[in-house]
Amino acid sequence: MTDTIHSTGAVSEGRALCQSWLVGLSVVLAILAVGLLGAAQLTPWHSDPDAYFAELNTIRSELYGRTDDANADGTATGKRGDFRYASAAFHANQDRYRTNKWLYADLGYSSAAWACLLSLVSVFNPGLQSSRSLVALVPASLAVVGLTVLGSVASALQSSGRYQVPEWADSLAIPLFGSIIIGAFVMPIVLAFALAPLLTRRSPTSLLAIRGRGWWTAIPVTTIYAGPVVVGILVQVTVVEAGGWAISLAGAILVWLMLNARAIWLGRRT
Repeated sequence: MTDTIHSTGAVSEGRALCQSWLVGLSVVLAILAVGLLGAAQLTPWHSDPDAYFAELNTIRSELYGRTDDANADGTATGKRGDFRYASAAFHANQDRYRTNKWLYADLGYSSAAWACLLSLVSVFNPGLQSSRSLVALVPASLAVVGLTVLGSVASALQSSGRYQVPEWADSLAIPLFGSIIIGAFVMPIVLAFALAPLLTRRSPTSLLAIRGRGWWTAIPVTTIYAGPVVVGILVQVTVVEAGGWAISLAGAILVWLMLNARAIWLGRRT
């Protein structure tokens, strides 16, 4: 009896400590988000706006209004109607006069999004525990799909709104349609990986359990779920990109779902 009480107390203390860390991190990220978004607001779009727009007007002139031209040495400077040349020149002009404005903005959005996520986790799962509840797993699975689609859409819309893509490019239709395809492709995969263990009557182990009920189960199950976990970790690099605030959250939730599914497979029958 005494051992049980001590064990329960230790779990409660660990959960409280984890919750305090989550709340603290969310506050820090919220403050960081405000600072980064403020810096983005104060940073100019281009390091030399006059030079940038002068070059942009030249690119437009060559694309829409001028016939083939040549430099003094006979090399071509551009071609009327040559959209490939114009797009390459447009992006080179962007790179030449780029500032950190949108880097600050994207990091600010990601910090704010992560602050919200950690706040929700601190309320609903402060101990970062495993679960076999459909009430938790289905919304989390749908959140992965929804955030992935939202991130793809936001990436296209934000890039367009920031004039980071040329006006002559079909910069919205393709990515917007592609986001729908991505969602339709990702949803059944995520649901299958996350919910399949619920077909068994097993009580989940901890998320980071090494072998659970035995190596003969741990090795194949870990191998199967390692791929999605790695994907969820790798997409965290998108925090510095347009729409990355949503995709990075989707990746984090995906990691929890996959570790949770693995924990159920490794659990013992109830």
